[in-house]
Amino acid sequence: MGIKIWERFTQADNIFQSLRPLTYISIIGLAPFHLKSQNEVRTSALSFVAGIAHFLFFVLCFFMSRRENGSIIGYFFQTNITKLGDTTLSLTGVIAMLTIFGFAIFKRDRLISIIQNNLVVDEIFVRLGMKLNYRKILWYSFVMSFGMLLFNFIYLCVSYMLLRSAEITPSFVVFTTFALPHINISIMVFKFMCTTHLAKSRFHMLNEILQDILDSHIEDSHAVELSPLHSVVRINRSVPRRRPATIPTITASQQQRFSVASIIRQNPELALRQVTNIHNLLCDICNTIEEYFTYPLLAIIAISFLFILFDDFYILEVKLNPNCVEVFEADEFFAFFIAQMFWYVIIIVLIVEGSSRTIKESGKCAAIVHKILNITDDGDIRDRLLRLSLQLQHRRVRFTAAELFNLDRTLIFTMTGAATCYLIILVQFRTMHHIDANANVTNCVS
Repeated sequence: MGIKIWERFTQADNIFQSLRPLTYISIIGLAPFHLKSQNEVRTSALSFVAGIAHFLFFVLCFFMSRRENGSIIGYFFQTNITKLGDTTLSLTGVIAMLTIFGFAIFKRDRLISIIQNNLVVDEIFVRLGMKLNYRKILWYSFVMSFGMLLFNFIYLCVSYMLLRSAEITPSFVVFTTFALPHINISIMVFKFMCTTHLAKSRFHMLNEILQDILDSHIEDSHAVELSPLHSVVRINRSVPRRRPATIPTITASQQQRFSVASIIRQNPELALRQVTNIHNLLCDICNTIEEYFTYPLLAIIAISFLFILFDDFYILEVKLNPNCVEVFEADEFFAFFIAQMFWYVIIIVLIVEGSSRTIKESGKCAAIVHKILNITDDGDIRDRLLRLSLQLQHRRVRFTAAELFNLDRTLIFTMTGAATCYLIILVQFRTMHHIDANANVTNCVS
């Protein structure tokens, strides 16, 4: 009985079943849609109301914590810079939460459009005799969702235990205000990784179709090259037969791909026409993903940068001035802020990797297309390939944060340089502040 339930739970035959983990978060309003049938997705009114209630609960906890003058950094020590940092982080946290819930609720049609366009792409793949491995996508979603849940659970439990170990007992509203942004940011990043993985898996399938066409052309060209050699061998029987070194070895995976993609090999021009259509739809899907996530990811990256910057400064402040915290709180202080900094670094890396892998997979199409162009002599296929090459050149996949910067691996280098620069400025500001304070004390004594 348990085995049957497990098999049914992990079974995925279409895109809707492969997105099962994503539908679970609709309970808290960050994915306000539900699957009405096997080929239709609709907006969920219940999830819409849950999203509004979720955001209002956060706002209530935030204002109650402000009324209590409670904050996590304020429990350890307070200086002019820490007060400024705490106010800045609180303000950016509210903006980030407002952006996340605003786009999740009022731009929910974009998320529905992403799923529906992926469904159209899958139907075209079926007409070409190919089908995606939905179960693999389902497992990816399950692993990512479970990993995110476990990561946040451990982080929040460790954070609370570190505060209690430092003899700090945060109130319910203060810790809720601290925890909710972490949870909602994680969910938004999980949604971004799921949607980009949908595009990446379909780009991978598209590259397999192009690779099938390339392999069939290579096989045909080798057959043409070997036909004169076979005739010479028949005339001169005294020459021993040797297998030419240029004959490629066809692996089992290639044979399996050829047998599955027989339609592609029989009519490559039709396949290329469908490839052009699929690529166009996938570019539309990526554009919709960028429209849906652009401002939420901008807010997430901005708040992550600020937290990493101020966490670095707080650690450096305690290193330079150990008297600002109690001795028994020092270890907990370092562990707490290092863990928080590590959490936001992981969030940045997940965003960057989710977009970079999709961009990298989409970039493989151009290389395979031009390889086919170099070996094919069919005029119709060359014309179709040249059109596809122009489309690949003018419709490149990329993800940005409100067109301000690209979401790729260069972002990590940029953020590292910017954080270093601003950290030096904060240290200089702190040094000048201490020099002025000492000068005032000297003047008062004299």
